[in-house]
Amino acid sequence: MIKYITLTTDYGLSDAYVAALKGQLLRQHPAAQLFDISHNISKYNLQQAAYVLKNAYHFFPDGTLHLVDVSNFNINAAEYILFAFDGHYFVLPDNGLASLLTQNASLRTYLVPANGRTALHSFSMLNDVLPALQPFLSGSPVDDVYGPASDQYHMLMPFLPAISGSNLNGVVLHIDGYENLITNIDLPYFNSFMKGSGDFTIHLKRKVNHENRVTQIVTSYEDVAPGNIACFFGHNNLLQIAIRGGNAASLLGMRVGDPVFIEKA
Repeated sequence: MIKYITLTTDYGLSDAYVAALKGQLLRQHPAAQLFDISHNISKYNLQQAAYVLKNAYHFFPDGTLHLVDVSNFNINAAEYILFAFDGHYFVLPDNGLASLLTQNASLRTYLVPANGRTALHSFSMLNDVLPALQPFLSGSPVDDVYGPASDQYHMLMPFLPAISGSNLNGVVLHIDGYENLITNIDLPYFNSFMKGSGDFTIHLKRKVNHENRVTQIVTSYEDVAPGNIACFFGHNNLLQIAIRGGNAASLLGMRVGDPVFIEKA
């Protein structure tokens, strides 16, 4: 029987969708403990959803079920899939998110019955998926209920940093609650790019304090003066751009998906 359930969606919190989803879950499975990972994923942004989920799910106990509902406007997939990965269970639309989350791992996926659904919509998870998950939530073996498993699921390529001449090009993957910008440029890739060179420039979108570039990596916010830009590799080894005592996303005019590039001298 599933005890812990997390929720990750792009629903936002201004409508009734999240509350309705939780209410239906508790009606079906009163003993469940529900946890929100995020409901503020940017609409249709599968890359951001994968980033947020990857940085949260492994802190939960093995056997936790992670329900994810983030759509992709380019793929009108009507199917939801269930799979086990890294000791956890995941249910999400078959729109490429599974591949981004697991880095195209070899998965055994199960199709959650569609109940006549022909397209994804705001209440697909509520009206179709949750009722179909009831046997699994109650402890029935997944192969007995949803088998046979398949190794076929929709795959997407992640936004990876790329080297073009003397530039390392990346994008903003996520903006956290402090409006720090988290990019897809990781420390090993940066070190490989910089091998044999010492100087570099991180180019920003808009001038702050009369500067539109950063030429050093620091270890934390405290290494720069208040109001200045701090670029550092966070706990997950991804390059972050922050402003000490300020909101980097707003002040730099940057959003999820915006480019970030590093120029080697």
